[in-house]
This record gives sequence, C-alpha cells and structure tokens, in this order.
Amino acid sequence: MTSEPKEIAQALTAGIGSAVPGPFRYDVATDRWWWSDEVYRMHGFEPGEVVPTTAMILAHKHPEDRARYETALSETTLQGGSLASVHRIFDAHGDIRVLATVAQAQLDESGQVTTITGYFVDITASVRGLAASEATRQIQQADERRAVIDQAVGAVSARVGVSPDEAFALLRATSMQDNVKLRDLAMQIVDAVAAGAPWPAATIGDRPGTGGETLAT
Repeated sequence: MTSEPKEIAQALTAGIGSAVPGPFRYDVATDRWWWSDEVYRMHGFEPGEVVPTTAMILAHKHPEDRARYETALSETTLQGGSLASVHRIFDAHGDIRVLATVAQAQLDESGQVTTITGYFVDITASVRGLAASEATRQIQQADERRAVIDQAVGAVSARVGVSPDEAFALLRATSMQDNVKLRDLAMQIVDAVAAGAPWPAATIGDRPGTGGETLAT
C-alpha cells in the first residue's frame, strides 16, 4: 500500500528530536505558493517575511540539486502523481540545509493538475546521523513508480507513433476511462514489453486512432 505524504513526512521526522514537517500548497494555475510557519523557518525566514514564489524556491536550491528538483516539480505539475525529492538548500543566512519534499498532485475532473500539496522536512540532522532509512526507501519507491510511467510513455510513443506528450495523454485517458491507476497501467505495459507479450487487452493498443498496435516484439 502506498504511503501518503504525511506518513512519509512523519517517518522522516522520527528520531530527529524537534523536527516538524512543514506543510505547503502550490496552486498550479496561479503559480502561487502557501507556506506554513515551519517552511518559512526552514528557509531561514520569519513567517510572512517573504512571498514564496517558484523562482525564489529554485534560487535557494543548491546549484547541484536545482535542476533535479525543478524537473521533478515540472513533471508533477504536468503529469500528476507524487513528488519526492531530497535536496540541499542555502537558507536566508547562507547555511546549507538538507530538505525532503513529499507531495501529491490533485487533479480536476478533466485530469489536469490543479494543486500540489505536501510537506517540507528539514532532515539535515538525519542526513548527518545517517538516519531516516525507512523514509528514504519510501522516496526511492516513489522515484521508481515515476520511472515505470516514463518507460511506459516511451513504449507507447514508439509503438503507436506519437510524441511522448501524446503518449502520456493516451495513458492518462486510458487510465481514467478504465478506472485503472496510471502506475498500474504503466506496469502492465512495461511487463508486456519485457515479456514480448501482446498489448494488455482493452488498453491503448486496441483503441481507435492507435492502429490496433500491440507491444509484441
């Protein structure tokens, strides 16, 4: 069973003493962020001292971690699903901190991402003490789930002859129509490719406009 962002955040703070998860919310349509008091303090600010923006958040990321975090945020904004990242920041005082981000996208009725809600957790002490192994495992699993979706997008793109964006749209439409979780559908496709088996029945390969392609090799 997949853990929710709050459960992962609590696992991250286990054994870190006074560490408290800091909730946040990102409104995709307006590009506006809401930070809890804890998130402000993690970044070295007093609550309400600044207005958080995507540009400011990225500016505080460590240069070696910035592109990776920006990519993860962008993918979640476009594709939905979970956001899981461990990265370094420079806080307002110039000190390096290690933060974990665990979040989940919310979709509207058309399947578009409207908001991303979750938690920042300051795990600097944990990293230094090599703690929070269970939370790290959960984050790795989230990354693996996203990798499966990326593999399925590649398979659909190659077999059906569409762009990666169009392939993801087909996956999402099939997921919604058949009431199957996107990652479960992606796993079916990836497994079929690995086994050289026909495309899973009643999925994208059998739908109008796809040419009835299968994933058989």
